[in-house]
Amino acid sequence: MQVEAKLQARCVLWFSQTYPEKRGALWGNFASQSASQASQKLSLGLVRSLPDLMCVAWGEFFCIELKERGSIHSVRHLREQCEWLMKYPSGGCFCDSLDMFINIIQQEGYGGIPARNIYDRLSLVNTKSVAWNKLVEGL
Repeated sequence: MQVEAKLQARCVLWFSQTYPEKRGALWGNFASQSASQASQKLSLGLVRSLPDLMCVAWGEFFCIELKERGSIHSVRHLREQCEWLMKYPSGGCFCDSLDMFINIIQQEGYGGIPARNIYDRLSLVNTKSVAWNKLVEGL
C-alpha cells in the first residue's frame, strides 16, 4: 500500500471511530487507473483532480487532498488540484498528517493547508515537479 493510501486509511478509520453516527458523511475518491480506463471513465463522468477525501457534515461540503511528506508531485497536477479545491467545495485544503486531518475535522472543515497558499507558491516553481516538503516549508 502506498504511503499516501496508508494516511488516507488512518484518517478514515479515525473519523469512523470518532463519529460513528456520521457514517457515510466522509468518502474517498479512487480515481487511480490505467490511461485506457481513465479515458473510458472520463466519458462516464470521472472528474480530473478530485480530492482524495470529501465530506458532508455539519451542514458543509468540504474536501481534503492528502499529500505525503517527502513526496514529489507534478506542478501541473497540483495546480489543477488547487483550482478544484478553490472553486467547488465550501472548504477545501491540503493535509499531510493524521494530526492535521483531526484538526480539520474538529474545525468542521476548516484548517489544513489552504489551496490558495499552495497555488501561490506554485507560481514560484520553475520545474515540472516539486517536493511537497519544500513547497509547504514555512506555511
